[in-house]
Amino acid sequence: MLAHHFPVRAALCAAVLAAASAQPAAASDLFFEDIPIVLTASRMAQSPLDAPVAVTVIDREMIRASGFTEIHDLLRLVPGFLVADWPEGSPMVARHGLGDAYDRRIKVMIDGRTVNRPLWGDTAWLDLPIRVDDIERMEVVRGANGAAYGVNAFDGVINIITRSPATEDGATVITRAGRRGFYDHGFRLSGHDAGGIDWRLSGSKRGTEFFRARYDDKTGTPTFAEDVRNALLNFSATAQLGAHDEVGLHVALNDGVAERGNAEDWEEQPRDEETRSRFLHLSWRHSFGPDSDLSVNLSHQDERFRARWSTIGPLVVPIDKNSDGRRDELELQFTARPAADWRLLLGAGVRREAVRSLRYFNSDATLSGTSSQLFGTLTWNPLAALKLDFGGTLEDHHYSGTSFSPRLAMNYLLTPESAVRASAGLSYRAPSFFESMAYETIRVGNAVRWVGVRQTVPVEPERVRHFELGYVAHLRELGLALDVRAFHERFDRYLDSRSCIIGEPRCNPPESFDPFPHDPLRPPKQFRFVNSADLTRHGAEFSVDWRRPGWGRVVLSQAFIDIDAAAAASDRDFDLSSPTTITSLLFTKELPQRWQASLGYYRHGEMYWLNQGDRVPVTNRFDARLAHRFGPAGSDNEFAIVAQAVNGRYPEFYARQFRHEPQLFASLRLSW
Repeated sequence: MLAHHFPVRAALCAAVLAAASAQPAAASDLFFEDIPIVLTASRMAQSPLDAPVAVTVIDREMIRASGFTEIHDLLRLVPGFLVADWPEGSPMVARHGLGDAYDRRIKVMIDGRTVNRPLWGDTAWLDLPIRVDDIERMEVVRGANGAAYGVNAFDGVINIITRSPATEDGATVITRAGRRGFYDHGFRLSGHDAGGIDWRLSGSKRGTEFFRARYDDKTGTPTFAEDVRNALLNFSATAQLGAHDEVGLHVALNDGVAERGNAEDWEEQPRDEETRSRFLHLSWRHSFGPDSDLSVNLSHQDERFRARWSTIGPLVVPIDKNSDGRRDELELQFTARPAADWRLLLGAGVRREAVRSLRYFNSDATLSGTSSQLFGTLTWNPLAALKLDFGGTLEDHHYSGTSFSPRLAMNYLLTPESAVRASAGLSYRAPSFFESMAYETIRVGNAVRWVGVRQTVPVEPERVRHFELGYVAHLRELGLALDVRAFHERFDRYLDSRSCIIGEPRCNPPESFDPFPHDPLRPPKQFRFVNSADLTRHGAEFSVDWRRPGWGRVVLSQAFIDIDAAAAASDRDFDLSSPTTITSLLFTKELPQRWQASLGYYRHGEMYWLNQGDRVPVTNRFDARLAHRFGPAGSDNEFAIVAQAVNGRYPEFYARQFRHEPQLFASLRLSW
């Protein structure tokens, strides 16, 4: 099959490269007009030159040029980030390694609202209630940021910022279709009311096959297939209530079905895994003046997962993986400038999370907890070129208790367009409901026949001490942005799973335990989470963003990482969980007659995904996109052809089992 499609891919690559070599007509000015403003580093709007931590911005131009249709894929453009799909659950995102099937160490937000799932602490990337076409930009904090966001901003923060209704007017229809039944159809309607209300309604329906069933290269056992379908409806509105007040509303619903399993595997039969996620976000902002405002945000998130099937073979066993989760959160934030050289942010928040799952907790009861936090940042400019940043969050977590995450940063302007930064801090990650309270079982009648994770002892929150040195420059006359960073991170109390043989000392069997028939030489086990050995991670990374009229835009990132685990580490693969190098490159060029070509290259060295993953060799991926805009000048009408992984399928997450499939599709966007 690969050989059959190679001429198509080769021809498309040749066409894009040939087009890229053509001289464009009068190119638009691609120089930086202003140094961009970031919102996520400290919760305050500030220049990247003033930010206390490293931040990558994926702007609208990069999003479109990449050709990505899935939100998690956009993180391939961020220095040091790893992305992998797998057919047994949600895609994974990791920073500098230490990744597994649940990316629970990175905080993910939509417009500042947390979307990590309460059950696992991870992100359901395929079921997020927005689409790539709804995103204005993504801000990614490349490191721990507990001082700004508390526990769980442990290994990075991703803030997905949606397009404001005030920036659009009219209608847009988008359709994409490609190989293996891929489709992605959507619409967007925007308008402005005479009463000062701006609104947008969008919807989409998509489906794709990420993986096809195959056989493990070593054992010959069957592996999963995956076919995912989603439908989404999204509404947002803002209203200006006078000169000083603005209110906002964002509500969304996502329904998805993933076909997973394998007919030749008696334990993992084909089935539909149904998901539903909903969220509501209400906001109010009052401005006291140019440097002072008060904001209040109230949000609700709930999610439902349904998956039931029966095994076949020696025993017919009902499997039920149903689960429900929800989060309600209230947050207040106040900013002010008490003096010309000082800037202050203070805030407080409270959230309640709840989960329910018979499979994962051996009970139909709802587990819940309420957490609260106080956070603040104080900046001081003792000199015109020097800025000091003091930040911290005091949190009372429903399971882990009280913790304080501080940060101290110094930024020094070398020129009006460049600065150096030194930053140090301490951050925590509280265990998820599953890590702290799991009692994972399969029941047949009143008997417990199988035990997975059974948490019988308390665990402490993970902790990381982090330090970085950085250099940031936005050289407008050269059309060049640079971001260079060296980092050192010391982890302790790192949570990992360990197994024990049921019936041995300190591994008591559960009540009503009647295990399935098994080989006497392979007695049943159960797992538990423990605070394992200490880890050290250090390295360096850089990104270069260069634009020039007539040449185009090049965004290059490179990371160098090394992980050292203590001798007593619970997993021998900790040291190998990060590749020594991670590279991404996106090249975009405007061509004559409103054509545009772009190429993407993504590479990482050999690595191991932890727990349910395994070894992945050196991986190279090439993407290509050729697009043509048409219609009246300034319109958003566009036709494009996108090829992803044009160099063929490649191993992902587990080299012996999973191969990510290439994709070729066409897209059409019409606006009026």
